[in-house]
Amino acid sequence: MLINEVIMDDFNNFFDDQRQPEPSKTPIYHTPEPKNNGSKRNLTAIICIIVAVIMCVLVVVNVIVLSTLKNKIAAEYASSVAAQMKSQYEQAINSTLSDTGIVADVTEAATRQTIDAINSTVGEVANKNARSVARLYMFESANARPSTTEPSGLATAFLISDTDADGNKERYLLTNAHCIRYVKSTVSGGGFWSDIKYSYEWASYGTIVCVFEGENNYYSAEIVSYGAYNDKNLRAENDQPDLAILRIKGAQPSNENHPSLPLATSDNGITRGTPVALIGNPEGVGDTNSITSGTISQTGITITSWGTGTFIMTDAAVNGGNSGGPMLNNRGIVIGVVESKLVSDDIDNMGFAISAATVYNFIEWAQRAANNSLRADIVINCKYV
Repeated sequence: MLINEVIMDDFNNFFDDQRQPEPSKTPIYHTPEPKNNGSKRNLTAIICIIVAVIMCVLVVVNVIVLSTLKNKIAAEYASSVAAQMKSQYEQAINSTLSDTGIVADVTEAATRQTIDAINSTVGEVANKNARSVARLYMFESANARPSTTEPSGLATAFLISDTDADGNKERYLLTNAHCIRYVKSTVSGGGFWSDIKYSYEWASYGTIVCVFEGENNYYSAEIVSYGAYNDKNLRAENDQPDLAILRIKGAQPSNENHPSLPLATSDNGITRGTPVALIGNPEGVGDTNSITSGTISQTGITITSWGTGTFIMTDAAVNGGNSGGPMLNNRGIVIGVVESKLVSDDIDNMGFAISAATVYNFIEWAQRAANNSLRADIVINCKYV
């Protein structure tokens, strides 16, 4: 049922003082007095020195200017070459792909995705993916007529694979085990002087149908594999989480109108505070799916009495019929499968979803022959991201 060196190099500089000892007597230097007849020579020398200094300064300035110009010229040349090469590469790519439409397709797709990501809230993203989610109706009898019989249970499921040219002609749905299995109970003992004791057994619904938005008809589904659902009076049937895989029989919903949802393969990046949206069929109200949104409250929750795997807690509204529905992030990726909520007078907004990592492991398990009703290895062509 239920439910995250500094190797601070210390550089010490050591300097040795190599000063010579002070001599015992300090020599005294006497500057001779200049003679009058040398004044012209001194003036000439001074002028020569000044000219030499000016020439040196000019040389240094010229060197600096030339060096600066050299770097600027080199940079401009490199930029020109790079621009020419870029232009040539672009021309070559466009020439090669001009007849394929790939360039336009990639550009258009990238632009559309960027704009959508900027402008869309998680609820809007969920709304765009609502056609991939099915409303489930279950009947105990294998011969039930869904159009005239009241269902014994209702829930939610969502598409995890498409039909393709590789032989995958039937599509698969993911939901909870407790949605397609129910508990039968019989009185086994007890009486007037003691408590009545019950024995329990599990059973699968005989008829399961699913309905998608935008269509009036329904599709029949069969159970392929299921995990366990713990009950306070009944031990789990196996050591797998509360998940199940269904396969649509006969006519298939189209990939275009009802594409499969992409699945996260791990819980990486799934953190508290992340906005999420839930799509489901609460209480069977209305002719379309319901969307509720909120945030992730906690991650990595494990409660053994509820079953195996890990859970995500959210404050998004969860009600009867939401079980088996997808928990989406703002990129439209399934990061969890809605499973349950806590119900009490003093509890509010504590819903739970089975985590992405748990879902991934279950699907891998269910594809092996020993773990599904088909008794054959199957390939469920999921869109993992």
